[in-house]
Amino acid sequence: MLAEERRLLIVDWTRNEGRLDAADTALKLNVATETIRRDFDILQRRGVLRRVHGGAIAMERFAHEYTISESQGLNPRAKRLIAETAAQYVPDEGCVFVDGGTTTEFLAPQLRNRPNLLVVTNSVILASKIADSSTKTYMLSGRVRPTTLSSVGARTVEDLTNLNAVVAFIGVNGISPELRLTAFDSDEAAVKRVMITNSAERILLADHSKFGSIYPATFGSPSDFDRLVTDMDTDTRAIDKFADKGVEVVVAG
Repeated sequence: MLAEERRLLIVDWTRNEGRLDAADTALKLNVATETIRRDFDILQRRGVLRRVHGGAIAMERFAHEYTISESQGLNPRAKRLIAETAAQYVPDEGCVFVDGGTTTEFLAPQLRNRPNLLVVTNSVILASKIADSSTKTYMLSGRVRPTTLSSVGARTVEDLTNLNAVVAFIGVNGISPELRLTAFDSDEAAVKRVMITNSAERILLADHSKFGSIYPATFGSPSDFDRLVTDMDTDTRAIDKFADKGVEVVVAG
């Protein structure tokens, strides 16, 4: 049995049983316990299970919302690589939408000093990182959520309704096994939906940890996007599912 086939079984068993013991799983699969522990580590990095003492458990049905400082400490290398790869799709001129999030923040260096570019964002952090350059920066109005430092609400949506972009760069909190794209806050989800609707090209930025997690507010599906930029630790099955929906998948790194 190939390693990836073994890991697929582990994921299925974890979802069905809730918890797996490393030693018992090793016996079932006729491999060393240390091999199973390494599989658990790999699958935890992919966001499809969680390591516990002696074994692993299924991911929670609904995931926890991290603060901005917590999120900035999660998978920074993967997020940076994703943003650097996505930067090749930034046009030389025109308008781009960039929504709030710790992955999209890494786009900031690639957005600076582009005098023919207008960046429209609801991210306080992103706006602060590019506003002092020659790039035209438009910070969307609205209520700023302290957890994410992103503007949301009716005024944010109203601002966006009158704008159109060449391309939108959208982050995601969680991607369910059924490929629902989810956010923790319904107001943030509403902002994402308008950015998607009013953009000619839509690019989703998501590292491996986003797959298998579900948050309360759904804002879209793979068919809403032209391209997914992710990292090398993302489960190949998830990549294939996006590709099957006609989404171009670009793996960073």
